[in-house]
Amino acid sequence: MSEIVTLEPPQDRAVTLEEARQQLRLDGRDEDLLLGAKLDAAQAELELLTGLKLCQQTLELLLEGWPQEIIVPVRPVTVAEIRYTAANGVEVTLPEGDYVARRRNGFTRIRPASGKVWPQLADDGLIRITLSAGLADTDPDLQIARAAILVKTASMFENREGAPCLAFDTLVGQLQCRWI
Repeated sequence: MSEIVTLEPPQDRAVTLEEARQQLRLDGRDEDLLLGAKLDAAQAELELLTGLKLCQQTLELLLEGWPQEIIVPVRPVTVAEIRYTAANGVEVTLPEGDYVARRRNGFTRIRPASGKVWPQLADDGLIRITLSAGLADTDPDLQIARAAILVKTASMFENREGAPCLAFDTLVGQLQCRWI
């Protein structure tokens, strides 16, 4: 079993309220609450469909055992730290030299370094992998994601009863293809 929890949530949205107001040509701020909800929904949908984390945040991947190779189910991430409950019940930080983290096929994969094996866990031990997640501000994928969020937000705002948004679907498809 694995689970991802958020230790430090993102401080900002991928698209600001001001940018969304400009996209929709809104002068007033009387609908900011609704607009913010639409922005959050569009970003959440994009992240769910692509597996991407757009904004900088800290996550923790929890595992109950060592697989041969750990595949982190969100992207992009870097491994900040790996801690585990050792056989003696003490929480230990795994030295960086004992594992290798590489991005392959869009996902970060973690395995023991050459000549190393995963350490033994306590019977009820837990592995905690701290991850830094999110796209860099200069990443071209973030610009595609921002465009997708803007068109989806505009579509949801203007068609409040709901309507498909082909431009969003196309941009999400582009992101999915880039991360294969």
